[in-house]
Amino acid sequence: MRSDGIHKALVNIQNPFMLCRLISVATRKCQDPDLQVQDVINDVIGRFADTHFAIQQLRILGDLERTSPPQCRKALKGTPLGS
Repeated sequence: MRSDGIHKALVNIQNPFMLCRLISVATRKCQDPDLQVQDVINDVIGRFADTHFAIQQLRILGDLERTSPPQCRKALKGTPLGS
C-alpha cells in the first residue's frame, strides 16, 4: 500500500513537507505519457523508502545549497532537487 511506502520514506526523510516536495518534483521529472500518474507516484515513494536513494538526494540538495552563489540559494530553497 502507498501508506506503508510513505511511512518507510519518513524514516529516511523526517520532514514530511520536504518529503512531499521531493515526491512531487520527482514525479514530474519521471512522468511518462504511457504511465499512469498513480504508478509513477508509487514508484517514486518506493525510491525514497530506499535509504541509499534518499540519502543521495539529500546530499545533492545540500551540495547545491553550499556551492551555489548567494543569489541562487534563495531560488534553490523552493526546489529540493534543484529544478
